[in-house]
Amino acid sequence: MKARTWLSGALFALLLYGSLGLLPAGAAPATTTATTTLVINTYLPPKYPLNSHVLKAWADDVARVTEGRVRILIPPASLAAPQQLWEAVTGGVVDGAYVFNGNFYRQLPLMQIAHLPLGSTTARGMSVALWRTYQRYFKSANEYRDVELLALFAFPGGQLYGLKHPLNSLADLQGNKVWALPGVAAQVMEAAGAGVMSTPAAKISEIVASGMVDGFAGIPEMDAGALKVIRYARYETVVPGALTSPSFSLILNKKKWQSISPQDRAAIMKVSGEAFAQRLAIFDQINAGARKKAAADGLRVSEASPQFVEALKQLAVPLETAWLGRAARANVDGAAALAFYREEAGRTDQ
Repeated sequence: MKARTWLSGALFALLLYGSLGLLPAGAAPATTTATTTLVINTYLPPKYPLNSHVLKAWADDVARVTEGRVRILIPPASLAAPQQLWEAVTGGVVDGAYVFNGNFYRQLPLMQIAHLPLGSTTARGMSVALWRTYQRYFKSANEYRDVELLALFAFPGGQLYGLKHPLNSLADLQGNKVWALPGVAAQVMEAAGAGVMSTPAAKISEIVASGMVDGFAGIPEMDAGALKVIRYARYETVVPGALTSPSFSLILNKKKWQSISPQDRAAIMKVSGEAFAQRLAIFDQINAGARKKAAADGLRVSEASPQFVEALKQLAVPLETAWLGRAARANVDGAAALAFYREEAGRTDQ
């Protein structure tokens, strides 16, 4: 999609909001005080919890702590494709967006830390750990030099689902077709010997419903439910630490950020950063509810066997080694950062 198309879409969204008398998230009736409106792009459905629970609450807090001087406007539809959002933000097509870090692994090699296999805990724990690890180890690498980073967060870990039989060993995977989330989940499934179909998550429903695969991997129960594929799964294998966990960055255009007063920038950061990460606790609640509902509806949930876990650990070694190499090239102590991240992600007293 070209920038001109993005721009026309952004202007259309803004005009639509104005013509319908709609206000930005967290907005109150206009006053004589000048306000700055930040157009924050979202590409997940409006009712998805990230938008309806997390982003909306953050937008309300931004308006509150700046006393209405800064407000968030969330367009009703994405103004750019997920893979093009970084360019959309730096080019000023939108003021900000959340981006899937896996789509920008060349720009954000250090932030792939959350995607490594068997290292997931809770969405809240990982999100807080990501922010703390960034502040302590990654900030000096300047991966976000083109944008202003407001928050980092992670989703619950993705698991393994079988449509016809359990997938609880390498033998269960070998020769079977599995849809896998692009990135680490797909790499692990390929290394395990499965025939992998890897597409954006939005495409999973038609693939699973058509019977093209024997299972799917890499998404949590809440997403399997939201994407309407949990109904086709008869078995779920819960891998301790999960196959992977997708992570995201909330970024803002630098010039737009600098146009906000220092006082209001400081106020916004008080409800962003680690405070934003804490909001992901709602995802842990939603995911637990989704797993409970799926089990009540007949999904057979079991823990991965020790032998399968050990086999997956061996498959994960090359991925972790590759990440450590990328960290070294960025002059980051990868081993220390990884140990710190996992320790922080596992804490329950955050």
